[in-house]
Amino acid sequence: MSYLPLYVAATAGVVVAFDAAYAVLRYATTGHAPRPYDALSDRWEAWRDSRLPAPEPVEPDVLAAHLRRLSEQLRTVTESARPAKALHQRAALLAYDDGLLRACRELGVPVAEGVSSGMSARERFETESALMGSGFTW
Repeated sequence: MSYLPLYVAATAGVVVAFDAAYAVLRYATTGHAPRPYDALSDRWEAWRDSRLPAPEPVEPDVLAAHLRRLSEQLRTVTESARPAKALHQRAALLAYDDGLLRACRELGVPVAEGVSSGMSARERFETESALMGSGFTW
């Protein structure tokens, strides 16, 4: 009796198990699955997101107050001479970008393709212009 087919099947099973374990570990730590598992992780995320309740809409006045506070904080950090100024400025810019994108999402203002937090100065200007063009002020 030959054990070769059993050996091949067991080896293939171990390889597949290690590959799947790596994919699960990578997805759990980085949020990105390896390429062969992209479709599976996309379906998992769509199913998970469909089970969440829809977020309550935010009033435009609340969004405007939030953006005013963030822009004031950004101006304060930019004008200060505090230690680690660049780090604080980067954090304030990221928070401001997130606020702009949230306002666009809540108000239905279209944003350029690929724009996300960490915008360039030009993308930030275009996003602010789009918000102001829709009649939103802060």
